[in-house]
Amino acid sequence: MNNRSDENQQMISRQLKRRKIETPSVLNAFTKIQRHHFVPEEFQDEAYGDFPLSIGAGQTISQPFIIALMMQTLALEKTDEVLEIGTGSGYSTALLASIVHWVDSLEFYQNLLDAAQKRLEHLNLTNYKLWHWNGWTGPPIEKQYDAIIVWASPNRIPEPLVKSLKNNGRMIMPIGKNDQKLMLIKNGKNGITQQFIDWVRFVPLIDGEPL
Repeated sequence: MNNRSDENQQMISRQLKRRKIETPSVLNAFTKIQRHHFVPEEFQDEAYGDFPLSIGAGQTISQPFIIALMMQTLALEKTDEVLEIGTGSGYSTALLASIVHWVDSLEFYQNLLDAAQKRLEHLNLTNYKLWHWNGWTGPPIEKQYDAIIVWASPNRIPEPLVKSLKNNGRMIMPIGKNDQKLMLIKNGKNGITQQFIDWVRFVPLIDGEPL
């Protein structure tokens, strides 16, 4: 293996497995999709660090452990259709597309979406679509999803996202301004339920006309 592949495997062992990331499909996705391909050139030597990195436009590529934790908590299945809020670098989109049947990924910033699309084109993945869209408003098409994953923090749960959950659908997202709560939201037979997962720190979920 080359050095980057070695670093990726060390990240999986030290940052994920040691912290109880055990779901085979999640670990396999992290093995297949290497983070350095999605990190700006100036941060290549830090690509496998246990921390977020800047990708421009005030946005970040999230800490690997948090990405894995959120995906594991969703209990993703191969047949799932997933809505992703915040394409960012495209890293999490690639991970999701390696696990589930289909991913619709929304990105507020056109320049980030274009860069992510170029990175994703180098991978053998065809089960995703990127949209230049405001995640607060829900998906750009009339559709409900098995799972929704949100990579930025609103100050409240956006109602259009709740309405985009299928029966028995689940959504994971940070909520709050400073100290944020990572919450698992489920649309079950008894209605909408919320479960606290962890304390986290994400960039805010931006509202308004996409840039």
